[in-house]
Amino acid sequence: MIWKFYKDVSMKSFLKLSITTTIIVLATPSFAFSIPFFDHDVKEKTTTPSNTVSEKEIQRLTKTIAVIQSDYIKKVDDKTLMDNAINGMITRLDPHSAFLDKQELSELESTVSGEFVGIGVELTTERGMLRVISPIADSPAAKAGIKPGDLLIKVGDKLIQDMTVNEAIAQIKGKPGTSVTLTILRKDETKPLVITVMRELIKTQAVQSKMLLPGFGYIRITSFQDSAEKQVRDAIAKLQTESQGHLKGMVLDLRNNPGGLLDVSAEIVNLFLDKDETARYHNIIVSTKGRIPNEDTSITAHDDDLIPHVPMVVLINGGSASASEIVAGALQDYKRALIMGTRSFGKGSVQTIIPIGTDSALKLTTALYYTPSGREIQARGIEPDVIVPELNVDEKQVAGMLDMDEANYDHHIENDTNDGYEKKTHDAQRNELQKSTVKFAKEDYQLYEALMMLKGMHALK
Repeated sequence: MIWKFYKDVSMKSFLKLSITTTIIVLATPSFAFSIPFFDHDVKEKTTTPSNTVSEKEIQRLTKTIAVIQSDYIKKVDDKTLMDNAINGMITRLDPHSAFLDKQELSELESTVSGEFVGIGVELTTERGMLRVISPIADSPAAKAGIKPGDLLIKVGDKLIQDMTVNEAIAQIKGKPGTSVTLTILRKDETKPLVITVMRELIKTQAVQSKMLLPGFGYIRITSFQDSAEKQVRDAIAKLQTESQGHLKGMVLDLRNNPGGLLDVSAEIVNLFLDKDETARYHNIIVSTKGRIPNEDTSITAHDDDLIPHVPMVVLINGGSASASEIVAGALQDYKRALIMGTRSFGKGSVQTIIPIGTDSALKLTTALYYTPSGREIQARGIEPDVIVPELNVDEKQVAGMLDMDEANYDHHIENDTNDGYEKKTHDAQRNELQKSTVKFAKEDYQLYEALMMLKGMHALK
């Protein structure tokens, strides 16, 4: 999809977001949200709300404003008071609805550009604090050791609970080359951790790929940016070339991927689905259902499986959210891939940008996402077919288990079969393969298990 920012937002249009990220990428100049647009969902707002606010409630609001203007210790202008009132109303609805001022609206475009200044971490709100969904791959936050699930309680020497969300974000954002100190609570840690993170210019690479073992490919998607579909196509082509057209299996890694553009996630699902096999769920990749009829939409599949019949494993974890869950859920429902890892985050809501003036708007939750079979993602996530926890594996133990066979014993009986088998050549090849396998098990146990599963699936096929 070609990114469009719709700079002529005259505050009359609905701008549908697939806010497939979870909320906040702490960056400057961006607020920022991962903002996916449906071009065809830009609508003129021609209807007016059927419900009206009672005169009594309006009087309460105006009286509050009057009291603040007359008695508060500092003078506050009308616009600031109204912005604060609106912000308070909408932020109490759910963690993903928000009030956007002029600056935040003007910065939306940079959220999917793949380049911004900040620490690079996706956050959501939780009981007045900020919960880490995922640090962006290779970002300052990731390098500093911030992990999914971390709960931010202090910025510098200020408690986040004593600030509004916007104030906390403003404290974390800053100029490149400056640092920010965060105090976090982490599961299984008895004391709070204090981590200093340097703000930097972050250039995200949406797609990475490599060959794990001969014939077994690996593609990692870190975010669903507007160019991700093409990058995945290119990565598949490269893996097919490297395997000489004999790809035996592929791992699609969506761990710690907080989301991105909805239509891009659907395009990527299409790369692995054959329309003939998706008829059971009316070819649907993802659907949305809302309170009003025009929020009920669906995206359908087309015949575009680039690696038909090649076994696939999709890796997910608690940092996989929104667009990642859409991809994993669709491939799971259509049994195109085996889902492994741990349960995903469960961010399954749709946000719509609704202008409320010439320089402000509401980002309002208006619908929920559903997988092809009708499963609701919200607050439930995607359960993997095979649960694989994140474990640390001892290299010597793994190597020892792989090295145990009959030929290792002294005085073993030799195999006299004359079939061209050369023990030295075989042992050298086996040792090289074992080194690669041990490396996977030590560095990334979940990836190791995915690779072993793929080898088994290929053997059965």
